[in-house]
Amino acid sequence: MNKLRAGIVGFVTLLLLTPGVVLAKNYCIGGFPNPNYILLGLGFTPPAKGKCKTWNGFNVQANLPTSGNGCTSSDGTNLSLTLTTGDELGGFVEIDAISLALPGQAGSVTGQILESSAVSTFGPDSGITGAACGKTPIPAVTVHGAASPARPGNEP
Repeated sequence: MNKLRAGIVGFVTLLLLTPGVVLAKNYCIGGFPNPNYILLGLGFTPPAKGKCKTWNGFNVQANLPTSGNGCTSSDGTNLSLTLTTGDELGGFVEIDAISLALPGQAGSVTGQILESSAVSTFGPDSGITGAACGKTPIPAVTVHGAASPARPGNEP
């Protein structure tokens, strides 16, 4: 009887926790010079004051993987993210340092692009915004061999 009770309690607990995972919001960062360049953090929400969280996601335009960390300042007035986006087939890597004022979630980005053995720097560019995003589909395919990868300033 105890095993049955433990099984039922475990099942009910799983049912109660599942909606939190299923309903987890994604976080989008946009406002780059290329309006199609949006970074999406899967299940990411701004961390509590003085805390950091891991960012795992992708560039919505080209399905390029993006990873990094986001930290909220101790006084809760700023969210700082350092994100790296890369395309192993295109020889492209971008490192973004993003600063968003809280609670408004607007700010700027500074970064570096490494492409074809060259390094270029951009920013600071203002107009960057972050927010929970709706249902953003994950692109099924990445188109390689294009003239330039999808990145800020690379107009469609």
